[in-house]
Amino acid sequence: MKTFINSLILLLATASAFAAETVYVQSSKAKIFANPSFQAQLLGTAIKGESLTLLETADQWTKVGFQNHIGWVPSLLVGSKPPQDKITVIKGQNGPAQTDDARRRASASSSAAAARGLRQDERARASEQGQTNYPAVEKMETNKVNEKDVDTFMQAPAK
Repeated sequence: MKTFINSLILLLATASAFAAETVYVQSSKAKIFANPSFQAQLLGTAIKGESLTLLETADQWTKVGFQNHIGWVPSLLVGSKPPQDKITVIKGQNGPAQTDDARRRASASSSAAAARGLRQDERARASEQGQTNYPAVEKMETNKVNEKDVDTFMQAPAK
């Protein structure tokens, strides 16, 4: 019985050593060559996320099994884990819609309001449901302020 268990353990260890590892294409495309050279015959092209069977690694090349072929791919184009999904801010472009933790670009109006020192609540009042009141802005910009008024304002104590 002891011999059977030892044989079984040896068999399982040997089988796991020969188990094929999988690598995944990380770039948008990865050309598979017959030899580890860019001048070698092109066997095919794998697309991002496609799984390949890892057979060997040598220098900067990885030998893989690909669609009933054995070929070589540059090691920089494959990895041991599948590539992450593309994050996009526009729905329907090869990935999910923007998530709350993704960085967002500020709109021109909110950037301008922030540059003028307006707080978030003041920006909300300055904008009516995201629409700037352009006639009011134009009216404000027609106001003329002379230098004497500016000097008086600048020298006045802060309240």
